[in-house]
Amino acid sequence: MNATTDWFSVTDLGGGWYRVSEAEGHFPCHSYVLEDGDEALVVDTGLGVDDLRGVVEDLVGTDVRVLLTHAHWDHIGAAHQFDDVLIDERERTPDGRVSIDGLTDESVERPAQFVAGWLEAGNEFPESFDPDSYEIRPVADVEVVTPGETLRIGERELELVATPGHSPGQLAVLDREAGICHGADVLEPGGTLYAHLEHSDVSAYRETVDRLIEYREAGAFDVLTLGHGEPIRGGDLAILEDVATALAAIERDDAPFETIETHWGPTRRYDIGGIEVLTRA
Repeated sequence: MNATTDWFSVTDLGGGWYRVSEAEGHFPCHSYVLEDGDEALVVDTGLGVDDLRGVVEDLVGTDVRVLLTHAHWDHIGAAHQFDDVLIDERERTPDGRVSIDGLTDESVERPAQFVAGWLEAGNEFPESFDPDSYEIRPVADVEVVTPGETLRIGERELELVATPGHSPGQLAVLDREAGICHGADVLEPGGTLYAHLEHSDVSAYRETVDRLIEYREAGAFDVLTLGHGEPIRGGDLAILEDVATALAAIERDDAPFETIETHWGPTRRYDIGGIEVLTRA
C-alpha cells in the first residue's frame, strides 16, 4: 500500500511494516508502523506538525503503542497524541517526562529554524498548522523499556537493541522475522554521523556500529531503516564497516578534520573514506 495525505506519505515496506514520512525533500522524518493482529507499534513520531495518530489509526485500526528511539525533538513531535509511550530511561526526566528541553536545551531553537527553512524553500504546511504557535509538546508518564527487552506486538517479537552514541539511550528495533532493523539516527542520509551533540559519545557510537555489524553478519537483518534517510539494504550494508573504521580512527585521534559552524556551534567535521562524522569541537 502507498498512500498520501496533505502532509504525510505512507509506504508499505513489507513484513507488516509501513513507513510514514513527512517534510520530504527538505528535512525528511520517518515513523515506522507495525500491525500484527489486534496490536500495532509506532516507532518514533516525527515533527508533530499534523495528526500522526489519525494517519496511524486509519492505517492499522488497532490498539497502538509508541516506542521512541530517543528523545530528540524530531522524533518526539507527535508523541503527545498517543496514550501509551515507551522510551529508554536515559532519554526521559526522573519524573517520567519526555520533552525538547528535558535533558538539554540545545535543540529548543530547532523547531523555529525548521519552520523558517521550510517556508523559505517555498513549501507549504497543512491548513490546520499554525507556524507561529508551533512547539514540541511534552509527554508525561512515559514508560521505561530497556535494551535487551522484547516487545510483543500481536505474535511478533521485537528486540530492543542498545545503540548509544548519537544519543545516550537510543534504541534500535530489531524484527528478525521481517529482517528489518529500525536504526533511527545511527546514520544520516549520505553516510553522515551526528556525534556532535551534548550527550553524543564517539566511543559508544563505535561500539554501536560494531554491534550492528555482528547482528547483520549473524543474519538478524538485511534492511536497516533510518530516521531521516532511505533504507539501506543487502550489500549496501557494507557501509557499516566503513563507519566503524572512521569512528575507530577518530577514537585514536588519527584523522584530519576541519572546524565548521553549525546550529550547535563550532563542530569538527571529519571525512574518512567518504564517511562524514561531526563531533564537538
